[in-house]
Amino acid sequence: MHSFKLIPLAAALAFTLSACSGNDPETTTDATRGEPVAMVNDSPIYDSDLADFLSLSRMSGHHGGMQTPDMALEELINMELLRQAALRAGLDKDPRMVRQMERMRTNLLINTQVENFLDDLNFTEADLRAEYDRQVADMDTLELRARHILVATQEEAAALITRLEAGEDFAALAREYSEDGSASAGGDLGWFSADMMVPDFSDAVLALENGRFTHEPVETEFGWHVILREDSRDIEPPPFAEVQEQLEQILARRALQDYVERLRQEARVEVREDRLSP
Repeated sequence: MHSFKLIPLAAALAFTLSACSGNDPETTTDATRGEPVAMVNDSPIYDSDLADFLSLSRMSGHHGGMQTPDMALEELINMELLRQAALRAGLDKDPRMVRQMERMRTNLLINTQVENFLDDLNFTEADLRAEYDRQVADMDTLELRARHILVATQEEAAALITRLEAGEDFAALAREYSEDGSASAGGDLGWFSADMMVPDFSDAVLALENGRFTHEPVETEFGWHVILREDSRDIEPPPFAEVQEQLEQILARRALQDYVERLRQEARVEVREDRLSP
């Protein structure tokens, strides 16, 4: 919760930095920012700064979203006083601070460039439907339901398979012997698609028929499994209208990746392999 409260303070510092940077103290108006609402040692705080700070405070929930203009201005004044004290202490010349400020500037430039690029994108319904068809074609429409018993050794798994082949109940054995969190539910893993599980496990389930269990232990990175495939079903892809926003995000990410790749191709990038740390 404390981090939320720090957001407006950081914003105030950013506002006062921009308000005082490069301004002639004798000039107390700025056509792009309005009139000053306060002067702090001849450095102006503009009404646009106050408006922006109030907006950010309300969005972040600072002071419960109930901060008044007077409260916000007092906070801005305090931050400006601290900024000026930091300058007098020479922190703006400290190499570590210079690097941090340059990183902040770089991040702001990058974020703004990305936002401008994305704002200029305009996908047609045909673009979105083509992507929808691609996504549907790649979807795994088969869902599986299975139980499993997870044990530490192949021998333990083989012994459990022998008991299952003798007719013992799978769920009861899972509750007693499984070392997985699903043990209390009789090893029930619910419904899942094959890509949600590690490949060796999924391959074993896919190779089974409904109602059948594995007659050989299945090894994965988690241990040794005995698996029962209980059921399977085909699922319908979501309607186009329900995923339109996600499709726009997919196309936007792809367009941005392509844009960055074009920038790399047009640039001269040299990597000093001998300077890379192990």
